[in-house]
Amino acid sequence: MILSHKIRIYPNNKQKSHIEKSFGVSRFTYNWILEKFNQYQATNTPFYLYELKKEFNAIKKVSFPFVCEVSKYASQEAFIDFKDALRAYYNKTKRHVTLKYKSKKDPHQNYYVGGDLIRVFQKEGIDKDYLKLPKMNALKLSEKIRFNGHIVGVRIIREHNIYYVVVNINTEHHMSSISKPNFSVGIDLGIKHHITLSNGLQIDYPNLSSLINRINFMQRKLSRKNHPRTKDDKTPCSNNYIKQKAKLINLYRRLDNVKRDYEKKVTSILVNHYSDICIEDLSVEHMKHNRFVAKNLQFMSFNKIRTNLEYKCSEYGSNLHIANRLFASSKICSNCGVAKTKLKPSTRIYKCHNCGLSIDRDLNAAINLKNYIGRVTSDIMPLDLDSFIADCKKSNVNVFRIEEGR
Repeated sequence: MILSHKIRIYPNNKQKSHIEKSFGVSRFTYNWILEKFNQYQATNTPFYLYELKKEFNAIKKVSFPFVCEVSKYASQEAFIDFKDALRAYYNKTKRHVTLKYKSKKDPHQNYYVGGDLIRVFQKEGIDKDYLKLPKMNALKLSEKIRFNGHIVGVRIIREHNIYYVVVNINTEHHMSSISKPNFSVGIDLGIKHHITLSNGLQIDYPNLSSLINRINFMQRKLSRKNHPRTKDDKTPCSNNYIKQKAKLINLYRRLDNVKRDYEKKVTSILVNHYSDICIEDLSVEHMKHNRFVAKNLQFMSFNKIRTNLEYKCSEYGSNLHIANRLFASSKICSNCGVAKTKLKPSTRIYKCHNCGLSIDRDLNAAINLKNYIGRVTSDIMPLDLDSFIADCKKSNVNVFRIEEGR
């Protein structure tokens, strides 16, 4: 299993200069490949990436000598990146995929280094890991690498003015050997309450209103500084504009980190406590057609919860079940199984006209998703429920029982 560990680094000026040069070589190689590809497309000439790579390696020492000043992987990995981009472009695995040139002004830059040129070591008397990359002094990592194993490669990343290193490790680190109770749970995702579990618990999204208000205030403050208002405007950006933009970037980074931290924690808690998890296959793009909830749907990041559950279940040995998109979990009565023909989104209490059941709408959907699994599992005990709540509170995850209210 290949696991990744993203660590922040603090390179000095000399190391920053080398890293930026590597970014430039990777960006230049990718743009050179794209230029050749466009030429071949214009003349209907067959395009072979392997032949193009041999051509580049033959002329780089004479035509592009600056390429040899950095690691060979900075230019070689650009061919693999272009191959992946080309596959996505033709297969349309993502919407609105286009082949475009990489820009120096892009705040997100990266380049790859293979594991054969990497060494991790510790200096005597210093309890820190150091990463030795080719043609550059050793980088001190801000934290130790969590996993033991063979380093497949690393990717140096710059997000605005912050540098990271992503270490990919081929390890035998499996969490599936940890024993866990044979419990199953259904998960209903929503806006009012982010996660509703079939065991009667609800988890709320972190309250980020103060941070969002601060971002909105800083955004308005930024717009009043001197800067180009249109594409053809030649007004230079003032120093105050640059300073204000840096502050705004830090706020957005903080917002992203809080959201990512919550998503990682809550999914880890779920896979630690349950052997079978069932969620819905939601069509978020279709749901966003409702303009009243579109912004909240995009902010909640339903797809990231599913993505985290998918890879964590495979790592921790749990089973993830995806309910069919046409499965009407909210309309079906969890007691008698009779489905309603219509159910308004504003109806928060589900009332069954067949058996008389009155239950919270989200809880009813979560129970139906648990029943969708179709496996006989152990009934959850109050002690196990208290253990789940304790883990949530330990991780600062806002959890409460449905009957407690708000």
